[in-house]
Amino acid sequence: MRSSSGEQPIQSLPAALRVAYLPLDGATAWPANVLAAVRFGARPGEASDAALTIDVGLEPLHGPPSAELWFATGPVHTGQWSDAASGSQVRYAHDEQHLFAVVELDERQHGGILLTAEHAYGAIRRFQQQSRFGHLLRMWNYMDAINEGAGDLERYRQFCVGRGRGLGDGAQSYPSATAIGRHRPDHIVQVFWLAGIAPGQALENPRQVSAYHYPRVHGPVSPTFARALLAPDQTLLISGTASIVGHISQHHDDAMAQLEETVRNLGSFAPHVSPRRPDASKDLLKVYVRDPELTPSLAERLHQLYPDSEIIFVAADICRRELLLEIEAIVSG
Repeated sequence: MRSSSGEQPIQSLPAALRVAYLPLDGATAWPANVLAAVRFGARPGEASDAALTIDVGLEPLHGPPSAELWFATGPVHTGQWSDAASGSQVRYAHDEQHLFAVVELDERQHGGILLTAEHAYGAIRRFQQQSRFGHLLRMWNYMDAINEGAGDLERYRQFCVGRGRGLGDGAQSYPSATAIGRHRPDHIVQVFWLAGIAPGQALENPRQVSAYHYPRVHGPVSPTFARALLAPDQTLLISGTASIVGHISQHHDDAMAQLEETVRNLGSFAPHVSPRRPDASKDLLKVYVRDPELTPSLAERLHQLYPDSEIIFVAADICRRELLLEIEAIVSG
């Protein structure tokens, strides 16, 4: 990731992904041509100018409600696709290069977290198989009570089992991804994703064991995601990243030490950061914080480290009980 600004000459690249944060304070007008808006803190049903709007049950911790806007590069088409096998509906919007889509399932109607994850990912697999946007680039998974349950019955581990079943065998590579727990339960397993007509390049962090190679101690089925993905336009999509070295969590109960370790992990992707385009979006960080009271000190340090980036903070539980924060990032090419 970039810790300071700078521009260099670059070669011609595909049309760039453009992503921005928008405060939902009533004073900022919606820009034009928004493909998808992921809203934090908005009330469902509030007006949106995006082709696809996804309301997530995660509350912002620093400033007003906000939206993460993904922009289209041309005419936008929207629709819904029904998956008879799972009873799922996929809502989507796409331009000529990228698709954004979401599936939302109520656990109470699908037999609990494991079966709901299996149904959701089965629907995603079947949808992607018939889509011309066949390459998964980035995924987000939000659910209730991610740490509830002991041992292999922990809900996140059960989610991983269901996700693995739904995806099936044969994946050649994985997208970057995030899995997060809500503080306020709503029984919904929500998975949304970015896909493209061209593949990205999956990246791993040399400081960490690849998640899909985790040893059995972390659950019966390993998480299926890449640590980051380099999109065709050279935008770097960094997965949810925490204080893990090898496969072991570091600095239990010390949020600031966890932050510094997380920043070191983010820095491992610096060799893959392209020179900034003249029209590039700002780099974006999203920080998931288990204890809202930690936010001021985390924010102060992160703004020191990344003064030219836009940063939002949301209340959330992390996939391991001992982890107090997680950071994902979008670094524009």
